[in-house]
Amino acid sequence: MKTLQTLLAVACLLSTNDLWSIQEYDIRFNIKSNDCDTRQICYDTQIRSADGQAWNLAGQNYRIFYDASMAAYLDGSAKRLLDPNQYSDILLTANIQNTDASAFPGDLPFKSTLSFLNYSVDLMNLTNGGADLPSDGEWISTTELCFEVTQEVIDNGSECLSLVWARMGKTDGIATAFVEVSQWVAANSTTEAITREFDDLDAEDGDGSCISELCGGLGNENTPTTCDDGIDNDGDGLIDCDDTGCATIVPCVPETKEFDLGLNLKSVDCSTGMACYNVNITSRSTSFTLGSQRYQLFYNSGIGSFVTGISMLGSEFQSLALQASTPVENVNATGVGGLSYESNLGFINFTIQLSDATTGSSVVVTDSNPTTVAELCFVMTDQAINNPDVCFESTWARVGTTDEYNLSMVEIEEWLSAGNTLEVNGFSYGDLNNTSGQDACFGDCVNIDDETGDEQCSDGIDNDDDGLVDCLDPGCGTAPICEGQCTAQAPTLSGGGN
Repeated sequence: MKTLQTLLAVACLLSTNDLWSIQEYDIRFNIKSNDCDTRQICYDTQIRSADGQAWNLAGQNYRIFYDASMAAYLDGSAKRLLDPNQYSDILLTANIQNTDASAFPGDLPFKSTLSFLNYSVDLMNLTNGGADLPSDGEWISTTELCFEVTQEVIDNGSECLSLVWARMGKTDGIATAFVEVSQWVAANSTTEAITREFDDLDAEDGDGSCISELCGGLGNENTPTTCDDGIDNDGDGLIDCDDTGCATIVPCVPETKEFDLGLNLKSVDCSTGMACYNVNITSRSTSFTLGSQRYQLFYNSGIGSFVTGISMLGSEFQSLALQASTPVENVNATGVGGLSYESNLGFINFTIQLSDATTGSSVVVTDSNPTTVAELCFVMTDQAINNPDVCFESTWARVGTTDEYNLSMVEIEEWLSAGNTLEVNGFSYGDLNNTSGQDACFGDCVNIDDETGDEQCSDGIDNDDDGLVDCLDPGCGTAPICEGQCTAQAPTLSGGGN
């Protein structure tokens, strides 16, 4: 009976919780005050509803990483800003300063001078709940904490304080303690809310992070505003995009270019089965100067076998070079990915490098006329040549299509200046399959030896390339239009004497 009662109680609790949806929130730092003389700066932590719904805030646990070479937490400065009748005072459980965590994985730039704060605020009245987060997304200040920054941060606008919220995918290589915020849903019932956006403090927060200008020091030149105002904000003699601090900031970051890539039939020899293709690239709206390239192509080696490839770009580029012991052909990769011909997988990996990366090239890829960068030739099987329903298939290597087979992807660079290139993003890839028409299905070859009917035997053309035209061709011997005419027949020799 006790077991049954327990199960019924759990079922009732689950049913009650199902009435409440899990809420989402955003979290950020907001500068509250700064004292340039004492080098003290204080921030509010702020939370808002991120899903357009009002909900009730329960307890919170804040975990924060920051750079000890720029700032130190002021002991005792952390304060609760929520209603003291509803929430407890702050409980600081970790204050680790200036630890070398460079051996740990992750992309925090200040791991060698790492500091960490862990503190919590509890909801004391679980019967009536706590503060409401409005549905309109108004920010609610929850706690305050202060730091003493270095004199360099005061004097140099390029020195910007960074505060990072602990979370999965950002700081889990160092510690698995993350920010936690709870929702009060009913008397004595809370549930964890989900973070939609972690807004770290960084240079994009302007004076909130780079506080020098507030203190009469040099400004910063590493934000979208200061990199586009025509002013030498940091006093280093360099303005806007000429300043190295703006190298990765919009509008100084070069516009991302995009390319379309195609494999277009150039010629086919129906007698030898040799089919040659042009590798063509075009830009998407914005032209770019072509730099070095790497191409990876998968193909059905049961239909076509790679023979040769050459660069079509001239002396500004090196010759086409096959890489990684390719071509690789007749590989059975059944079940590995989604290519229809993976039981006869072929693969080539080739590069066309700039001859001189200092001088670059004069080849401009536009959106109007394709730029032919290479020619690739394959020998097709007799079945492909003689049966229009048997088509050659090929697929350019790219994420989401071929990465199950090989992690190498097509790479094309834009040449900007000596030692300065930018990767161009692929937009569309012209693969070959049975919908590619005569680029992949060699229907023209099927009828090349057809000089047997009235139409072919009266058109004045040597349709089968045997040197004989119309009724002079033995193939026209039975054509009605050639009746009564002398057709060229191979002589029959008999006897052995003179």
